[in-house]
Amino acid sequence: MKIVYISRSIIPSRTANSIHVMKMCNAFASLGHEVTLLAPWTKKLEEKNIEDLFEYYGVEKNFELKKLFSPNIKYLKKRIYSYICLKEVQKINPDIVYGRDDMFVFYLTQKSKYFTLFEKHEPYDGKGFNDFFFNKFIKNNQNKAKLVVNSNELKKMYNKSCNIDLDSILAASNGTNIIPDNKIPSSVILDKKRVQIGYVGSLFKGRGIDIIIELAKKIPDATFHIIGGKDKDIEFWKSKENLENLIFHGFVEPKETYKYRNMCDILLAPYQSDNEGNRSSKYMSPIKLFEYMSSKKAIICSNFKVVYEALNDESALLVDSSDINAWENAVNELIEDKEKREKLANNAFEKFLNYHTWSARAQKILDYIQSSK
Repeated sequence: MKIVYISRSIIPSRTANSIHVMKMCNAFASLGHEVTLLAPWTKKLEEKNIEDLFEYYGVEKNFELKKLFSPNIKYLKKRIYSYICLKEVQKINPDIVYGRDDMFVFYLTQKSKYFTLFEKHEPYDGKGFNDFFFNKFIKNNQNKAKLVVNSNELKKMYNKSCNIDLDSILAASNGTNIIPDNKIPSSVILDKKRVQIGYVGSLFKGRGIDIIIELAKKIPDATFHIIGGKDKDIEFWKSKENLENLIFHGFVEPKETYKYRNMCDILLAPYQSDNEGNRSSKYMSPIKLFEYMSSKKAIICSNFKVVYEALNDESALLVDSSDINAWENAVNELIEDKEKREKLANNAFEKFLNYHTWSARAQKILDYIQSSK
């Protein structure tokens, strides 16, 4: 089949949504489909000095990426970009139009009689340009398959808020790829006598960086690694504490992050609740969790209800997000019990292999589309 994937992601960039888009296009193509990704030309906002976009994201060059004009005009850029995308879709004449971000373009392709399926990762609030056209898109959609979301919690929310039948919404959690090898970063020297504890991801509010700093203070015999983040965020957190056992590695290209996970014994995901600055914690399906699972490392994660869609008490230690004592106890438990670390890691890895690869996610979406035609 011919698939056109439409996105407003800045490519290349450090954003999770750009990683998601590139990985999904790679996965659709790896299943034997002809895939074209449409993305905006945003030269000023893109990551600099990237020679090969596909290598940067760690994906095969098995799909076409077309950059389209997207004017920087506040109230018109979405509309203009959407019409340019529609013209490109008409040239390609695909079997499926798929994607996320701007709703208007999918309303246009659906109106132009292309089979169109849209993916949402954020809750519905019924306000603004996007949700206005989302309502029209759903109302005019005659297909059984109307919407893809990335968690069961989000599926229930759209069922209740938008009166969409549960059968018309597919919950497909995010995923990742199998790690290529057991390499660790050549630039990092590890003390093998110390337990290595890591976090990979953004450093903004709601990600629990303050929890990690407190843990590093309370557990000085372990080394804590924070991988990722913008320079200004790193400087902010460094100014809070200067700890010898807390190392900020800075931003690492997506294709290289697995090496940093490989060097750790324990991986942390201390997500905080919405009132701590993380507005999507109730509905999230973070790529980070699946990357952790793929690395076959013990995981300690906040015990949000949505997390149980990926992990359980047999595959991770799940603790109260803001209870520093619970986090400290969990870390100490795994430091002292290597056998438990290995058991949790193996269980999480097995679940990842069975359900949470990008290819499995892409196939699930394609099966859903076929069943609705």
